[in-house]
Amino acid sequence: MTKNRTIIIAIVALAGILRLWGLGSAELVFDESFYSFRSIGWLDYLESPYQTTPIQWFAPSAVEGSILPKWLNLSFHDHPPLFFLVQKIFFNLFGNSLFVSRLPSAIFGIGFVYLIYLIGKKLFKKEEAGLISAFISAISFAHVSLSRMAMMESVLFFFILLNIYYFLSFLNNKKYWWHFGLTFGLAMLTKYIAIFLIPTYLVYLLIFRRDLFKNSKIYLALVLAIIIFSPVIVYNIYSYKTFGHFDLQLAYVLKQKTPWPVSAFGGKTQDPFSKIGENVPAIFSTPFLTMVLIGLILVILKYKKELALILIYFVFIILLLMQTGSAIRFVSLLIIPTIFFITALILFLWQKPYKFLSIGIILFSIIIGELYNYVFLRPDYGVVKLDKYFDSVFNDNRPTSLPVHPNPYLNAVIQKYAEKYPTTLAPTGIIYDDNIALQSSLWLFSRRQYYHGIPVMTASNFENIIQKNGISAFKDFTLYFVKAEEAAPLKQTTPTEYAKNVELLLQKNNQKPAIEITGYGANNIPAFKVYKFSLK
Repeated sequence: MTKNRTIIIAIVALAGILRLWGLGSAELVFDESFYSFRSIGWLDYLESPYQTTPIQWFAPSAVEGSILPKWLNLSFHDHPPLFFLVQKIFFNLFGNSLFVSRLPSAIFGIGFVYLIYLIGKKLFKKEEAGLISAFISAISFAHVSLSRMAMMESVLFFFILLNIYYFLSFLNNKKYWWHFGLTFGLAMLTKYIAIFLIPTYLVYLLIFRRDLFKNSKIYLALVLAIIIFSPVIVYNIYSYKTFGHFDLQLAYVLKQKTPWPVSAFGGKTQDPFSKIGENVPAIFSTPFLTMVLIGLILVILKYKKELALILIYFVFIILLLMQTGSAIRFVSLLIIPTIFFITALILFLWQKPYKFLSIGIILFSIIIGELYNYVFLRPDYGVVKLDKYFDSVFNDNRPTSLPVHPNPYLNAVIQKYAEKYPTTLAPTGIIYDDNIALQSSLWLFSRRQYYHGIPVMTASNFENIIQKNGISAFKDFTLYFVKAEEAAPLKQTTPTEYAKNVELLLQKNNQKPAIEITGYGANNIPAFKVYKFSLK
């Protein structure tokens, strides 16, 4: 085994350790639950009154045994389907847990490190460049973080890199046309934002390789990409015919009239471009950004030919951010060019006196900066702890009585997945605080209702049932009531008093929490109280 092969294996192993270690114990953040909840059952539903989905729109006309149109299985109302498909395969193989929900991102993230090694070699025509690029990406806080989340970005960046690799290969050998078309189609099938690759390649070809516009293979690659992406095209055609609008993302861009408040969606609304000064440092450390800036200047002065494609990529990402806004999921697109800018800086210094000292200082600064982020930017809302508590309570069992949903399509989902679990529990149910954020309640409670057959309701529903039917409605039930506290993730709306009322009712009957869960690590800030009780 050669020395360089040993080094790249060690770098990939390091990337694997950083991405897989404690993968299931990190806090649930951002949109992780929005994707994972739906991937488990290929269920396009968010249990939100604001972002409704076709499964709710078809429900009023449904009768017992009604089947949803098959075209709805081709995509989702807000995103292309590939990430959901990859997650679903993993859930089917290994069960649904936080670890499994994040495993695809981690694996694709490790693959990213090896791909950037291959591309670094191609761009700079030096083995050392590939190794430097791989090492920087292996330890990058931004990329490690994305690889440890059940988010689309890790899979997306893998396919973007793979597509860049095959674009570069296609430039030298036309036999790679189908690899180029296939990987671009897969990138688009993961997330629409990969569309920026088209103007990136177009400008590059116009400047450096106009001859390829006369080659049929580049058009065959485009046709192949469209075929790969065709499920989304068919979905949107039927969506327009049926509902009068495309999916949420396209409707937002085209300003179509929809059931959703589309003006409230999108990173531009949530994080406009003016916030880029806040969001970029949120995922890139100061030493990292300093080296990126120096490297960018160096690339423009010395390496603009070798890194022309990456420079064009960088320009179009900045233009894209001006349109989409600077939300962290969009800013993370800068990971790829920034790694190559730092690589250029290190390669330049390698040719200078005191190279070991200067490069050592750079790498040490970057490592320290990234370590700071690892240590201090770790949220803890108590959600994962609560999830593990309920795992220990139910232990993959369910009660005989199943939840009944008024939507026949959703009720069918409950019936289907409940068959997987033995009915060894006494009548059991969960009541939870209405104030808990949807991102958390989907994973903690809705997932257990739809996919595990555990009856679940909000504190407001519980209070209404008690008022109408009395406590006899819950006779012989063992109930778990979850009350949100200070550290818990809460809705950004005016808090309701329902959970407080339920807690007062329990306290009047001398009930005490079965467990109190804290958040924010050593600070031990109260996150959740869980009461276990029965009504007689």
